[in-house]
Amino acid sequence: MISENEKKQLDRIQYEENTDEIISIAKASVNPFFLQECAYSYNWNDGMRLPTTIANNEHCDLGTALTLFWLAGGMSYFLREIERDEYNYEWADFCEMVIKKLTNNAYLSGQVSFKPNINKLTQYKYKKAGIPSVLYLEIKGTST
Repeated sequence: MISENEKKQLDRIQYEENTDEIISIAKASVNPFFLQECAYSYNWNDGMRLPTTIANNEHCDLGTALTLFWLAGGMSYFLREIERDEYNYEWADFCEMVIKKLTNNAYLSGQVSFKPNINKLTQYKYKKAGIPSVLYLEIKGTST
């Protein structure tokens, strides 16, 4: 659940050009729903500073972290469909950090839900390939 003030901040984030301002807003947030909405609202072409700030926020729960992972295209990195290179090192660093935290249970299940947009066949393929289930199974938050 997002407050009216947080809704105004989200509107501001969408049009704010000062990345430092956006980052300070996300860093100060204690609401995992707000953090998730920041991730959805963010222009990911603007770099990985905001997603990294969200991922490192102590109030980022499992649903929010999975949102970041999937919005970033983290599964493509995990599956080595896209390799690290001189142009995407910031993205690759972000994917590695989130994957490590997700697979080491650094994020707790909380209020935020997340369901990856994949079908049962893809889930089966991921399971057969030994991909950690935390990266692709639905998370039901406590406030759903």
